[in-house]
Amino acid sequence: MGAPTTRKPEETKMRIIKHESNDTPYAITALLVDGVTPTRRLEHHMFESIGIRTEPANSAEEAMQILSTGVNFDFIFVDFDLPITNGPQFVRQMRAMGVPSKVVGMLTNINDHDKQMFHESGANGITEKPLTRKSVKYIVDLLQCLM
Repeated sequence: MGAPTTRKPEETKMRIIKHESNDTPYAITALLVDGVTPTRRLEHHMFESIGIRTEPANSAEEAMQILSTGVNFDFIFVDFDLPITNGPQFVRQMRAMGVPSKVVGMLTNINDHDKQMFHESGANGITEKPLTRKSVKYIVDLLQCLM
């Protein structure tokens, strides 16, 4: 007899429909673009726990598909290290499409070159990973003042 195999649960996709009325329990929506599944899941649950309705995407390409449907987000959190298209390239593509959301670049190791790449691409802010509830609340509060 061989060792029992374990099956990984299928990742489910959640789609956000932003309501025009105030009947949604979430006042803030965010697109979370991070190519590392365990990290993205952790970030997703953290955002949801502080009242931010979050749509996860594992790549720039998946995020572009979501944005091309016309759904709007208050914030878009983008990891620098994405598969195929990096974070700053994705932000440039979004801005070229006319996406008005506040964009926060996420960096594991903040350095001047990567910060500059995000700023030049059109990001509104940058934060260091790993994210914490406190850092996310601070960023959201700060960027909401600019809305």
